[in-house]
Amino acid sequence: MFDAEATENELTSLTSVQLGPETKEYNLLRADEEYRNGNEQDSIYYQVRALFQCADMRLLTEAQELENQQPSTAEILSEASAKEKADYKSNKFFQNILRYQQKLEQSKAKIKEPPVDSLDFLEDVSEPTAGFARITHICRQLPDEWCVLQLCKSFNAATTYSTFCEIAGANGDIYVSLLRHCRSPELAATCLRLNSDAMASLFKAYGTLVERFRRVVTVDPLTVKAQEAKAKYWKEVNAFEEFLKKLIADLGSVFSPYSYVFLGKRYPSAAVQQQTKAVYGRVDEFCVQHSWSNHQRVLLSQAALHANRLPRDQMKQLSYELSGNSQNNNNNNETEALLVYELLKSCASDWQQLEQREPLAAKRFPIILVVDERLDHMHWEQLASMQECTRIKSLHSLWRLFKCHKNQIQCGYYTVNIKRGITVINPDADLANSGRRLRSFLEYWLTHWEHMYETVPSEQFMLEKAFKADCFVYAGHGSSLQYVSTRLIYRNRIKGVVFLFGCDSTRVLSSGLYSALYGAQDYYHGALCPTVMGTLMPALDANMDNVSANMLSQWTKPANPQIVPWTHIDRQAWISQGTVKALKGNTETLAQQPDYQLGSLCAILANVHMGKTEPKIYNCCVYVCRGLPAWNLAVQQLPF
Repeated sequence: MFDAEATENELTSLTSVQLGPETKEYNLLRADEEYRNGNEQDSIYYQVRALFQCADMRLLTEAQELENQQPSTAEILSEASAKEKADYKSNKFFQNILRYQQKLEQSKAKIKEPPVDSLDFLEDVSEPTAGFARITHICRQLPDEWCVLQLCKSFNAATTYSTFCEIAGANGDIYVSLLRHCRSPELAATCLRLNSDAMASLFKAYGTLVERFRRVVTVDPLTVKAQEAKAKYWKEVNAFEEFLKKLIADLGSVFSPYSYVFLGKRYPSAAVQQQTKAVYGRVDEFCVQHSWSNHQRVLLSQAALHANRLPRDQMKQLSYELSGNSQNNNNNNETEALLVYELLKSCASDWQQLEQREPLAAKRFPIILVVDERLDHMHWEQLASMQECTRIKSLHSLWRLFKCHKNQIQCGYYTVNIKRGITVINPDADLANSGRRLRSFLEYWLTHWEHMYETVPSEQFMLEKAFKADCFVYAGHGSSLQYVSTRLIYRNRIKGVVFLFGCDSTRVLSSGLYSALYGAQDYYHGALCPTVMGTLMPALDANMDNVSANMLSQWTKPANPQIVPWTHIDRQAWISQGTVKALKGNTETLAQQPDYQLGSLCAILANVHMGKTEPKIYNCCVYVCRGLPAWNLAVQQLPF
């Protein structure tokens, strides 16, 4: 028989590196059991533990141990003999070496990293109650502006002997844990478990989505030149678009009516704060009167805060679902549901009027999605495409990045001032059209950056230049990991924001029958890179180039502010010939359009998700931001 206590005692002395993937399955199993038994907070604890991979600790520890093995200049001098010290005073070569080493030590001292033994903040915890308290303590230290939402797939016994495609396509429930929500820390974290008959087909379709798209777009260019072949190609592409639209709509239906939990806190103003206080007061009064639980109060508060974003049918559905969970007599549920519905309608009207008077009230701070590796291939951003959003693999990873970059985080954004950067464009020299387009854009917009075209970068270049730049942009095949060892990435420190414009550039992949899934972003985050922009799946070259150019033009400061904004460039001439010229009759410069550029990288990405740059869903839903939400002060100051 299964002895939970004995198993728990055995696992506390071991890590997943020693035991293997079964530890994750064990934690997911316990999460299921606790949720079924009504212990919501204990379930959250086991979910958080399940998403943390101790293999990350091993690599991070290895990198720090290598640094610790290197003696300091003070230790070198203290160990020197009298003769060596005398030689040192007369030897300029040795003096230069030590001076250089001292400079390195001073630069490293400015980067205050958390000690490795504190990265697993649950390491010394064995009881779920204490674990949830620790998680709450960690979340309270995160920025007040953030909402942190964790998505976790339920336990599946077949996982440990299945391939990645089988795991991704397997049926299961989805846990949605609101670790930080609109009323944190006043109200505790809460959790939803979503299950539906539609989930089985949803997971199955998503499990083969990437390969399905590859089959459609992987064609011989020579054979597609014929009119009939070209028509067949675009027919299949359009069929895939309809399939993807339906798949994302099905994802939204599974989450209905709870998609609003993907919305973040509103930007602050006196009017917003006053109305928020009034809304929460009405929610609290209702919950006290009807003896509603913390769980119901959190969900109702979140809905009331974003009521004008809720369609009326979802508003009504939510009212009945929340009332159905109340402890009151079933005969009163109908009355409660109608009262909730009227409350939400009233809040929606109030928010709509306020947003019309103050457009800034409609804007929201970013949310942080902590996404289980088995759910990472799904398009979560499309559930609220207007919302600023970033992803991270675990709460532990988020905590580490936050601690290391805390001094640069203002109002919920990681603030940077990007003036110069480095690009690596088409290093394999086999994407002629793409290389020509991006080269013309960069020579037009970012002439003051350092560029490498059609040249394979060395590891030394990546480590000493690309990773030390304020911003690093890669555009080519894959993710750039083919040019530098992942172990070397872990052993370095990446200071800038990274853009990886390649197919599958930040898609998580398996390295064996069953193993932890890793993407390029995990290695970059291991090296303390704050933010990585990349893709979930392949995309068409011309469309990716268009998205790349638009995003970079809106987020980076050009060498010359008198140039024409990129959206006013003749797109057809640029796509077909790589020629940069303004549209006819357009003479306005960037300096004359101060609203063209945005400081928030996630806000630019949200515009992409809404189809404002590329209207086709397969061109706009593939881009994701990983890590901290970044804000470039060089193009826009914070509005707070």
